[in-house]
Amino acid sequence: MSIVLHVIIIFNSVCVTHFNLTNFDSRVIINLLYMQNTFVPVDMSEENYYISKNDKFGRFMVAKKNIKAGELILSELPIMVGSPIDGPLICFNCCNYVKFIGSAFCKDCHSAILCSSKCTGIFHTKEECESFKKASINGTALAENNQVIFPLRCLFLKKYKPEVWKHIMELEAHLENRRDNPIWRRHKIAVEQNLRHMNLLSEEDIASEMVQKICGILDVNTFELRPRQNKEPAMLSPGTHHCLRGLYSKAALMAHDCTGNTLLSVDDDFVLTIKASIDIQKDGPILFSYANVLNGTVDRKQHLLEGKYFECTCERCSDPTESNTEISSLKCHNCNRGTVRMKDTAIVNSDWICSDCQKTFRYFLMNLAVEEGRRKIQEIDRSDMEAMENLLSKLLQTFHENHFLILETKQSMIGLYTYMPPTRNNLQKKIRLCQSLIEVFSKLEPGISRMKAMALYQLQSSLIDLANKEYNDGLINLEELFSNLMNAEMKLKESITYLLYEPPRTPEGRITKIALSELNMLRASIANIKNDLLFVNLISNKKTTIKNIKGDKSCNIDKTLPTKSSTGDSDMESIRRKRNKNKHK
Repeated sequence: MSIVLHVIIIFNSVCVTHFNLTNFDSRVIINLLYMQNTFVPVDMSEENYYISKNDKFGRFMVAKKNIKAGELILSELPIMVGSPIDGPLICFNCCNYVKFIGSAFCKDCHSAILCSSKCTGIFHTKEECESFKKASINGTALAENNQVIFPLRCLFLKKYKPEVWKHIMELEAHLENRRDNPIWRRHKIAVEQNLRHMNLLSEEDIASEMVQKICGILDVNTFELRPRQNKEPAMLSPGTHHCLRGLYSKAALMAHDCTGNTLLSVDDDFVLTIKASIDIQKDGPILFSYANVLNGTVDRKQHLLEGKYFECTCERCSDPTESNTEISSLKCHNCNRGTVRMKDTAIVNSDWICSDCQKTFRYFLMNLAVEEGRRKIQEIDRSDMEAMENLLSKLLQTFHENHFLILETKQSMIGLYTYMPPTRNNLQKKIRLCQSLIEVFSKLEPGISRMKAMALYQLQSSLIDLANKEYNDGLINLEELFSNLMNAEMKLKESITYLLYEPPRTPEGRITKIALSELNMLRASIANIKNDLLFVNLISNKKTTIKNIKGDKSCNIDKTLPTKSSTGDSDMESIRRKRNKNKHK
């Protein structure tokens, strides 16, 4: 490992914990982060964690020492990356999406599907190629039965990587919980029967239900991965693209909590990095949320029960207010004052109760209200801001302002405002939306938070645009412009403080580079305004001094003061005219 790489790993894992952006030149940070464009996985297992076991979590990861927020816990390459069972075909080598028509096959094994014959990916290894070649697998048959590819590639590890295979077999598959359920039957038809028809299963594989075990391990233990992105920064979410699945044998041992204590990042090469998002005490569990933190308790519990085969009893799931966010709560139409919450969080089909009038509502009525809200969101044209604003107004009649359906709608509106004309009204609305999201995100993800970082980044850009627009329109003076830009700088620094923990070769990492450059420009602009304010104050003080001089009518100091420009403008107007030509950014 080169010296430069050592610096970057230390910088990304430890030093930023005590980092102060106030006097540090952000160009130095850019050089540190981007002079080396690759990140080598680091095994920190002996230093940072050990594996324990209990009845609640099974095998799980525990801190071996006190771990500071931002400190690197683990970075790991995937054992395998694949597509979901109903996902598109991907290249064996680089994992980019491919179409069967126009794709290529590996020139050696003639089985592995590649995006092109010149693909430079790393995931179709020489050992895998040899295994496919010996098995004489028909590449066309694989492409036509895409569901079998991921399980088959894992099954072949048994032949050429027995140590890796052993680690995979130690992961939980929940076979008995899955037996004969719809998912089991789907895998039996789509995967097992197709592999048997292709003569790729031994009698031992069939007798031991090996295909079902592999499918269970993949369903329970893989991480959702964003597909590869181009080099342009992704300001918004990945959209409606299919997610990939990555199998990481070490990271899979993190226990679940709906309020985790880790930050997970996956770069363009699918290297998964785990850092502490808050301080973790020695012998404390290392936690990650298996469910979407922006979903309500009912949805999270159902997802975990149906997909991970356990019932969550974490602190957030046990709290009807969900950490005082009210992310699942509705408004009471009986008293028009109270908040309607789950009566018993331990029961998914619990009745709901108003916090004020104590009226009880049946669970199915609450479910109907949520489903109706979802239907309206799905049917709306998300490019029509007027329709989105009307939808938000209607949803707020039923749901708490922090309800997860409201948050989803607000996020869509922020994305839409980003591409709309920066009128004063649009900017003010976007700012209010960002502020409301940040308040909720701070409670859902305490400590280092990617969601909060991105919301802060959107907020600061709107604060800057609004401050400049109001100054150019004469609505605020130079001192107010200075104050507003200082506030924007504070938000931008806070955003960067979180974003610096993201690996450089991720969408968020690329945004970090842009944000650091913007911080330099903003600081230069603020410094110029500060100098202008000092100049104006100096002139004002001199004029005040002259007025206080009594009886000396021959005083000519006044002649030296630039009270009017050549065009007749006052000092403030002259500065404002200059600012209009060079808008602060």
